[in-house]
Amino acid sequence: MTIPQHKNRIRTLAAALAGAAAGVAVFFWLYGAMTLDVTSDAWILNGYDETDILQHYAGWVLFRNSHWALPPGLCDTLAWPQGTMVAYTDSLPWVSMAFKLLRGALPSIFQWFGWYTLFCFAMQGAAGALLCTRGAKSGGWGSRLAFAALGGLLFACLPTLWERAFRHVALASQYLFLFALYFYLEYRAALAQGRRPRWGWVFVALPFAAVGIHPYFLPPVMLCTLLAGIELWRAAKRPLAGAGLFGGGLLAALAGAWLTGAVGSGVAVSRYGYGEISMNLNALFNPSSRGGYTWSRLLPQQAQNPSQYDGFNYLGLGVLALVASALLYSIWRTARRPADTAAWWRRNGPLFAACAFLTLFAVTNNITFGSWTLSIPIPQALTDLCGIFRSSGRMFYLVAACMVLFGVYTLRGACAWSHPAAGRGRALACGLLAVVCAVQLWDLSAVAAQKRALFDQEPAPNVVTAAETQTLGAGHTRLLAASPLREDRTRRLAILAGKQGLATNISIAVSGQYPAAEALALQAGEQLLAGQYDPETVYVTTDGAQYEQWQSIYAGDPGVTLFVTDSCYFLVPQAAG
Repeated sequence: MTIPQHKNRIRTLAAALAGAAAGVAVFFWLYGAMTLDVTSDAWILNGYDETDILQHYAGWVLFRNSHWALPPGLCDTLAWPQGTMVAYTDSLPWVSMAFKLLRGALPSIFQWFGWYTLFCFAMQGAAGALLCTRGAKSGGWGSRLAFAALGGLLFACLPTLWERAFRHVALASQYLFLFALYFYLEYRAALAQGRRPRWGWVFVALPFAAVGIHPYFLPPVMLCTLLAGIELWRAAKRPLAGAGLFGGGLLAALAGAWLTGAVGSGVAVSRYGYGEISMNLNALFNPSSRGGYTWSRLLPQQAQNPSQYDGFNYLGLGVLALVASALLYSIWRTARRPADTAAWWRRNGPLFAACAFLTLFAVTNNITFGSWTLSIPIPQALTDLCGIFRSSGRMFYLVAACMVLFGVYTLRGACAWSHPAAGRGRALACGLLAVVCAVQLWDLSAVAAQKRALFDQEPAPNVVTAAETQTLGAGHTRLLAASPLREDRTRRLAILAGKQGLATNISIAVSGQYPAAEALALQAGEQLLAGQYDPETVYVTTDGAQYEQWQSIYAGDPGVTLFVTDSCYFLVPQAAG
């Protein structure tokens, strides 16, 4: 029986909402509601596993104060006077730009990281539900919604999402490539059935969105666009249309990259580290990451190189069991129905090739399994090119999603094949997927408790909240580092500058070189030693010896205040007027 188009759309929307609800439930289980208070940033100032979230928050507060210019991603209040791009602080350029438009109506303290992470969990659940239920055109509402909610729950419980959320907020946006994968599969199905695909515009919109959320999501999204173009060639015999689809996605990505300042800004992109910050071959079953969490209640942590902490790709015990069972079942079915397996390979060959490429890129030419390493020499030019995405383990995220889908689709197909009675088959599929989710939740329950406990801690005193620093913006316009700063203080000092409305020569960008800002620091230090200072400028150093020199020079100057807080040494002239 053919289901009317409008009913299919209603079913699709209902599935997405069920998955989104599951994702939201996982978020509140993990973090509670504390991070959703947009006027509270104390939990951010504590850091989260490392100080990346401080960098992202600093980028936002300084970008909020910057002037509008071309490209719109320019942040002229950071790495002053040269400035940098908000894309280089990993502060989700599109989100930062949207809230910058509203800055006149926002409270003085405004953080959107909690709400955005909640959005990521909701979208991850929605995308997971759509992926798990696609192709299932029959069945009652109850079984379909149950399977959608379970699929959304499973995807929302992928450890890679939990590991990135709040530690690196932009990289929690994994819904981008999940939706790209979903629309590619729908596009492919329409072409295979001789229908006109309805989702061509998505392959232009998603690359544009991805480059302005985090560039690391651009390769997997563009690969899905490429795969859709290949299907236009394979199924519809329209190679030029396929090339046009890919070209449109590429042009959209370039446009987004220019608007955010990721390209064409004159700031050189760093190209080092490929082959070091990689994925260990044991990553799928290695529950080891930053923060010392108990990622598995059963599996022990495995050895890996120190720099491979960013290649975390643990799947979770439930997903590992699902994928292993699917592989065994597929081997058995291949022996029984080899024609079906051959058809599967013809249908999924391009996607499998894309996953193989992403896996090779993630592993790099320095192949590691535990502590064992095999290095394969490659040209330096290729190393430099790949170094644009030097944290290569992140490229495996799409492969892991495809592995989950392989398991879910195999489970769904096995139930339908083993039990011709459709109702019984659907009930069995829901029951088995519920077991998978239960195992996954049990395996991750310890890390869930540990992460929830992080938000119950009292904020530690720091330079941003110190009483002496609360009025630095009154009559001053700049916060200048007068010497190279301790790395563990640069991000907090940048946040301080942003919250006080000050431009700063401090650089927290993850890419590029800023010689003008560095020269200004040396110049400021020399001027202070010569007894000269700008009354509109606040000076800071983390060098105790330099501060002792300031004390000896300015001890009797009534126009200067000297103080120390959080291992940061300040010289604050009395503001003019």
